[in-house]
Amino acid sequence: MELKNLILGFDFGEKESQICSYSRVDKDAVSVPVRKGSIEEEFPTVLYKKQGEDRWYAADGEKREGQDETELLEVENLYEVCMNERPCMIEDTAYAPGELLAMFLKASLQAAGILEPGLQIAGITVTTPKLTRAFVKNLRHAYELLGIPRGRAYLQEYTESFYYHTLYQKPELWSRSVGMFRFEGNDVTFYSLSVNRRTKPATVTVKEGKHMKLHETAEDRDKDFSRLIGESFENEIYSSVYLVGDGFERSWAEGSIRILCRNQRHVFGGSNLFAKGACFTAREKVEERSLKGYLFLGNDLVRHNVGMEMVISGSPAYYPMIQAGVNWYEAEKECELILDHTEELVFVVSDMETGKKTRYTMHLPGLPKRPPRTTRLHLKLEYDSPTNCRITVEDLGFGEMFPKSGKIWHETMGEASK
Repeated sequence: MELKNLILGFDFGEKESQICSYSRVDKDAVSVPVRKGSIEEEFPTVLYKKQGEDRWYAADGEKREGQDETELLEVENLYEVCMNERPCMIEDTAYAPGELLAMFLKASLQAAGILEPGLQIAGITVTTPKLTRAFVKNLRHAYELLGIPRGRAYLQEYTESFYYHTLYQKPELWSRSVGMFRFEGNDVTFYSLSVNRRTKPATVTVKEGKHMKLHETAEDRDKDFSRLIGESFENEIYSSVYLVGDGFERSWAEGSIRILCRNQRHVFGGSNLFAKGACFTAREKVEERSLKGYLFLGNDLVRHNVGMEMVISGSPAYYPMIQAGVNWYEAEKECELILDHTEELVFVVSDMETGKKTRYTMHLPGLPKRPPRTTRLHLKLEYDSPTNCRITVEDLGFGEMFPKSGKIWHETMGEASK
């Protein structure tokens, strides 16, 4: 296999996961089966360890092949483990969540025939229902352990995967709004994607709509879903609609399918939309760049610019630190600065859409008294969410004459501050 040639999307779901690979022949993302002799796309989000040995298995079929299942230990609730930072105890050994996630990704990729991820993968995106600061940290740790550098490794929520999947389809499929019904057993949630072509770049939004719990019986289920379709669409025109998840079956949906197909709407079903969307993301970021004329205004987007006014090379200047329009988990900045006649930091925060500017002041109580320009600080900004920016400041002193005090200040600049 050619080195660094694979473009992959990996759907890390709460219960099921799957992998897609970009086919340069078909010019499409295709599902990769991980069980020998099976065409199933999904496999359990479960990791197994052989007792007493450093051997790990994923993709259910692989773990059974040639193994005594009584010798296999299951990592319980792998998804929840990876969404948090607490170590997991297995056979008296504490494993960091990032280590277990790396084991799961590696074992899953091996089951799909990818034996050297760091050498074979040109780009990969892991998509998941939600992103937490802990999961971002754990996934980056996992990528590092797999030998995949940051410039080839990406992550995103399902809504962004929906965006990439949609815009990589034929334009007529998203000439108007695009709908998606996500099924999780009896629960179904509607999402609507729309493109505003009056702006430059054109902006794309995905909004979460109505949610419903369907009845168990086929007749009532069909009626429930038909009602949800009507309430979700209202008077909006939809070019296409996607039905994803494990709760939809044509056998009970005769009436609702007729409603979906009205007005020549294109209707698609399946379970690999998010994995394909993640694959298209990796393709876009490492090779294609075909969506430069579009900006996804997702829920993960930082919508404020953050900077400071300071003196640079003897002249007053604005120093940008965080640029709006990036996802919160990619927004971070570290720098050093020297204080002059002040014991506080003032950040200039501007809204990306209105341009309105506000100032946020961070006080540094207990800062040692020193002459002007003899206090050097290390400043770090990172986000916990699209609206909460964590600020960490460390006193570095100023050489041997003014040693560092060891003081560190933490503060969160949130929506209420802006």
